[in-house]
Amino acid sequence: MQQASESRNAIGETVLSWSTFATVWASVDGVSAREALAAGQNEVSITHKVQMRYLAGMTQRMRLLWRGRILEIVSLLEHENRSRHELICQETAA
Repeated sequence: MQQASESRNAIGETVLSWSTFATVWASVDGVSAREALAAGQNEVSITHKVQMRYLAGMTQRMRLLWRGRILEIVSLLEHENRSRHELICQETAA
């Protein structure tokens, strides 16, 4: 799990960098085209569904690194009285 931080370079441009927020175990499953259509995601290409324990402080603006892939969080859901997170993700290029 990574979170973004902004800084300025030598010429004053804003630079986005990613740092580790937490390292956790999770179940990562690919999403079929049927599931993506059922979720009503026409503009965003949903590629993965992630199940993990609830992690305090996690936000939708974070991303996951999984097997060398970058998964951006499209939707962050809390289940079972905040004991489990379900993340709907989109794989992006590095």
